[in-house]
Amino acid sequence: MKKLFLFLLIFSLFGFCFAQEDVDDDTPTVVASKGGYAEVPPAKRPKPIDKEKAAAAAEKDETPQDEENNRNTIRYGVPSEISTLLDTLLKNDDPRFTEEIYDLFQVTKSSTIKEKVLKYFTKAEDPCLEDYAVDLLNDPYDETSAVVKATFQYVSAVKTTAAIPAVITLIESENENYFNDAIATLGDIGGPEEAMFLVEYLEREDLSDAQRQTLMRNCGKMHAVETWDKLVDILDNDDENTFVRMYAAESLGLMEVEKSVPILVAHFDETDPNLRQYVIKGLSHFPNVVEAKATVIQGIRDEYWRVRQEAIRTVKENDTKDAVPYLIYRAKNDAEKVIKEESYAAIAALNTDEGNDFLITQLNDKKVADGTKKKIVEVLLKEDHAGEKEIIELAKTVAEDDKRKDLRYAIAKEMVKNYKKSYDEVAALYLQSKDSTTVSLGLDMYKQKKSSSLEAYVNTIANEKKNSSNKTRAQKLLGIEEEEEENKNADAK
Repeated sequence: MKKLFLFLLIFSLFGFCFAQEDVDDDTPTVVASKGGYAEVPPAKRPKPIDKEKAAAAAEKDETPQDEENNRNTIRYGVPSEISTLLDTLLKNDDPRFTEEIYDLFQVTKSSTIKEKVLKYFTKAEDPCLEDYAVDLLNDPYDETSAVVKATFQYVSAVKTTAAIPAVITLIESENENYFNDAIATLGDIGGPEEAMFLVEYLEREDLSDAQRQTLMRNCGKMHAVETWDKLVDILDNDDENTFVRMYAAESLGLMEVEKSVPILVAHFDETDPNLRQYVIKGLSHFPNVVEAKATVIQGIRDEYWRVRQEAIRTVKENDTKDAVPYLIYRAKNDAEKVIKEESYAAIAALNTDEGNDFLITQLNDKKVADGTKKKIVEVLLKEDHAGEKEIIELAKTVAEDDKRKDLRYAIAKEMVKNYKKSYDEVAALYLQSKDSTTVSLGLDMYKQKKSSSLEAYVNTIANEKKNSSNKTRAQKLLGIEEEEEENKNADAK
């Protein structure tokens, strides 16, 4: 019996050992990525056009001929003409010409056009140029630095993981022209293996402080928890370069591992304000952790303005409504203009009764400067939660007060960004103004919706005896020039 017991005991111990070995074998080991030649993906056409964006862009055309004229510019224009047009299309987020722009890219020899087209498809996050991008990063040395930089940004935007070996090769080459962009791109498209590569690369003794800072800043983007211990060691090391420690704090937050919170909070007592600012950046990724939220709110009261700014941005992004009383105090009392303005923006975004009442009171207070009111109008119209009625009344007041032209112009520019029918009465006053800039802004407002209630005012401008840019523009908006041309052609026939 004793022999049987001993046999079973020994067997069970061996079984435990084997089982433990199996567990260890199953634990994934992250191996750092290596550089090399990146396989070029197959060519592909652009994505289908976003119909809603196309319709929104079409509304910004001044004449029915604009769309065809733009197509012809892309097909037949010189580089300077195409470059100007691409800038406009980028600004207007206009997707109507993606096919023509793609075809242009395949044949153009202009580096300027290549750069602009890459930016166009970067904004659209369209992977149609991945084959070009990977091929270029395999051998970028004969292309202009502007095109290579635009290619890195494109690869980051469309998450072209096929480019990883080429990007790592460029990092290892330590070419100053590509190092920072390559690191940033790897941070955007990489995973745990690439994060391990960066951490191991960080241990090289021949790196400059600037290179180590760039490496550290991008580690956290990959959310690679495998590097967590290493980042904590760097943050805790008082002898480490301050900027490297700052980016370690930010990276710990980017990983979104909750055990980072007490470590970050402990470092908020640091005397270096730059490190405190980056502790707030790290804590911003834990909006639902009480300790993190409380520390961020205290950051609004920090002695150093950049820490206050970071904390204000964080409570805005994280919808921390408890911060509103602190923000109101800063808006009233802060010595830094930028902090006052950030506070107004955050108060409007947080959309509390207390905050909205404060902003509207400021808007109506005659003692508050117009410069401040411009900022309040901007944030209230952007968030569109409150204050519309008060802003309309203010716009009507300044429409006839030439001493307050700056505020008049500012209100109109903000209304144009998201025009509503309720703004028509303001537009009507602007269209009847004797000030040409005010009339031009009124035409901007009319262009957004082309409300029938405003057409008579625009028609009056179009029929003025004296020629002016506003007269010409009003005629275009009403289509008068086209009608006259059609009538001439009909008469000729």
